[in-house]
Amino acid sequence: MTEILQSFIDTAGVRAWIALVLLLVGSVLSLGAAVGIVRFPDPLVRLHAMAKPQVLGLALALAAIVVAVGTWTAFWVVLPIMVFQLFLVPVSTHMIARAGVRSGDYRHEDLLVDDTE
Repeated sequence: MTEILQSFIDTAGVRAWIALVLLLVGSVLSLGAAVGIVRFPDPLVRLHAMAKPQVLGLALALAAIVVAVGTWTAFWVVLPIMVFQLFLVPVSTHMIARAGVRSGDYRHEDLLVDDTE
């Protein structure tokens, strides 16, 4: 078993360790986003947990794939995934916030300025 592990480290080298670190950090960010979505009280507060760490976690996971595979083909395959995420996540979070405001499912006292009134 030790020979297999040593063989993996020798052949993959630094790229494997970089991919592993990127994947672990991306996973932690995605887990933090999931915890934030569950724990935060209303949709307006959940916006940050829905968008920022989730997109960064996905970007790091996709970067780990590109680093692990190490070809330009892998880069061109994951690039549209990231572009679609960067375009669609702001739209979806805006729609969720808008639905929360329309249904009254937010805490009025926490807003500094309420432009909806």
